[in-house]
Amino acid sequence: MGSSESESQEEIAKPASAPARPRSRMLIAVVIVVVLIAAAIAGAWAFGLIGGDDDEGEKVLVIAMSSDVQAMDPAKTSAMYGPPGLIYETLITRDLNGDYADGLAVDWELNRDDPDHPYFEIELRQGVTFHDGTPFDTAAVRDIINYYAQDDSWVQYEFWAVYGCENKTGWPDAGIWCKDDYNMVLNLTWADVALEFNLSHLYGSMLWPKALEEDGMDVYGTATGHVIGTGPYMLDEWVPGDHITLVKNPNYTWGFSWYENKGPAKIDKIIYRIIADQNTRFAGFESGDIDVLQQVPPSKVAEYDDDEGVSVITERGQGTYHVEFNCQKDPWDNADLRKAFGYAVNRTQLLNTVWHGIGEEGVNCLAPWTPESQNVPAEYNYSYDVERALELFELAGFTDIDDDGWLENSTGELSLDLWTTNKGEDIQMGEIVQAQFEAIGVHVTLTPYAETQLRDEAAEGNQEAILFWYSWPRAEILDWHFGTWAAGGSNTGWYMDEVFDNYVTNWTYAETEEEFSDNATAALIRLQDQGAWCTLIYWHQIFAVHDYVTFQGEPGWAVNPLGQEQVINIVDVDIDK
Repeated sequence: MGSSESESQEEIAKPASAPARPRSRMLIAVVIVVVLIAAAIAGAWAFGLIGGDDDEGEKVLVIAMSSDVQAMDPAKTSAMYGPPGLIYETLITRDLNGDYADGLAVDWELNRDDPDHPYFEIELRQGVTFHDGTPFDTAAVRDIINYYAQDDSWVQYEFWAVYGCENKTGWPDAGIWCKDDYNMVLNLTWADVALEFNLSHLYGSMLWPKALEEDGMDVYGTATGHVIGTGPYMLDEWVPGDHITLVKNPNYTWGFSWYENKGPAKIDKIIYRIIADQNTRFAGFESGDIDVLQQVPPSKVAEYDDDEGVSVITERGQGTYHVEFNCQKDPWDNADLRKAFGYAVNRTQLLNTVWHGIGEEGVNCLAPWTPESQNVPAEYNYSYDVERALELFELAGFTDIDDDGWLENSTGELSLDLWTTNKGEDIQMGEIVQAQFEAIGVHVTLTPYAETQLRDEAAEGNQEAILFWYSWPRAEILDWHFGTWAAGGSNTGWYMDEVFDNYVTNWTYAETEEEFSDNATAALIRLQDQGAWCTLIYWHQIFAVHDYVTFQGEPGWAVNPLGQEQVINIVDVDIDK
């Protein structure tokens, strides 16, 4: 990889016909990262919330969560997983192979025959009702999309191509045409290839429009408001910081094509316990009071693998662990300096020591299975190369002038204040990175913070660098982490680069997946060439499940390869305890 002084790729200009991009007012939101209220609850199962069959013969499943759900409304949160994936459903789904599949829609098509008037046709599944018995129809979908398209909505960007049609004449229903109860057309400003994806994850969840109208954005989806969908489970009780209880939807009979069981669900009640203390979660799982353990740290995998009554399930993650520098703070505004750290990391040591080999070495900013990550030329990916690191440090003005083992310039020795979260594996990774950076001549101070404080401080620009992670299965996530518009919000590295932004503009208005991917790949190369992140590893999902919990008849759990932001196939899960 060349230094920042080498010739960069030619800037891609914004298409002349592209509509102006709306600016989100939710810059302080954190992308895909849970900013949650956590409460340590030692012995949480003492409240009578036990797994298996209770005295009334109910089947009860207990799942441990490390922190509470912030909200169950995509318009106001970046953490749509866990209970929402059982309560809500989406128009399109992703099956256990990661392929697009039917959901609340049985058919859909992006039609671009007329380049001036592209449209997205949807045929809804018939016979679906919301939890209160209200029919699910095209009018409901229209109202939900209009709700998501509000300026204050977290997900308004997903529907720019739809509500942009308000400025076109001769098109019905401000971009949405309900032909009848089950057939509708989204009239588009441009042939947005992201629409299929946007309608397939929980940020496109189909909520109950009447409840949205009654509660408004401030209340809907919170513990004091409504939480109503079409899914196989309904919200029964939400005690913030303690537990969330779901009960089976007895009227659910429309399970999707990739479900073996079409409904209702086999389990009567599901209890998510919020237990902040990791050791308490372990104790509850090992005693059998907790049936499913999420976010299993790699250090516990060997122990649970040796337990004949436990299944450990791993699946590729959708993001990275990385060190992100504050690109607006001296000296981290120097691209050569940032890139030097990318070559100073021994990722094999990190992976084997902290993650026990579960995961992959991180070489760029996107998960390795994404086409854009795979298409980056090898010279732009990072590897462990001390000689190259020292060359880049020297280009940035730092060398070991006095042969004392520390890099310095005319103002003094190079030091880095590195922040991370107080999770065990994050601290372990931070300690190894600290040792590796010090071995190459950089003083490092490692400071752990609670996740909320860490993200808040970084959004204010108070950090030099943070060690953190993300999860998302499509290359558009790069815009949320590096787009100038998001600086001080989801762009906590304060990376601001017009060249990158123009690639994003081009992919936003791309009319083919190939055009999207080409621009996203070019944007990723630009980030690599500018040292926007020092990527450490690609993490994997890890679950531990007692063998009396079964999925489609075998011990296990429904883990989607595209991550926890997908609808969960919970109707095929059973428990016999």
